Amino acid sequence: MISRRGRGGRRRGADAPDPATDGSADAERRERQSALRRLLRRDFPERRRDALLPILHLLQGEHGYLPEWALQVVGWHLRVPASEVYGAATSYSELRTAAPAAHAVTVCTGLACWLAGGEELLAATRTLLSNRHDCSVDATACAFLCGVAPAAGIDGQWQGRVDARRLLASLSEDALSEDAE
Repeated sequence: MISRRGRGGRRRGADAPDPATDGSADAERRERQSALRRLLRRDFPERRRDALLPILHLLQGEHGYLPEWALQVVGWHLRVPASEVYGAATSYSELRTAAPAAHAVTVCTGLACWLAGGEELLAATRTLLSNRHDCSVDATACAFLCGVAPAAGIDGQWQGRVDARRLLASLSEDALSEDAE
């Protein structure tokens, strides 16, 4: 028979292993985890499950992506399974679980953008940047800019009514010019 506490008889919470002190992380990682735990305790003291997305957005803004160690701390703090935290982190196109390249280009592939030339825009961008290791090209299911389709973002700055020629010119002149020198 399984007890109310689960298979191992342990409750999650105060007696759950703390990822910052379980001995598996190096000193720097433990310090980052401890700092995050302090921040979460201060800003999200109630440890409510509905704080998951606000916390993920906070981490994304802080780090530019969601590091694995931070996702572990979030799961510990909110007392939710790691699978739920990872599921939320990978379900939203604005959240990323990998460190971004120095320059990120995002092309909207939502229906309005796709019909307005988003497919060609995405293909041209990938071709131009295929040999650049400091750039990433991603597609997002919807950037919510349907009225100005097709849309693309360069390092978080979105442009509407973009064609391949204009986007490639913006990439060459603005976002990547300092790296080409």
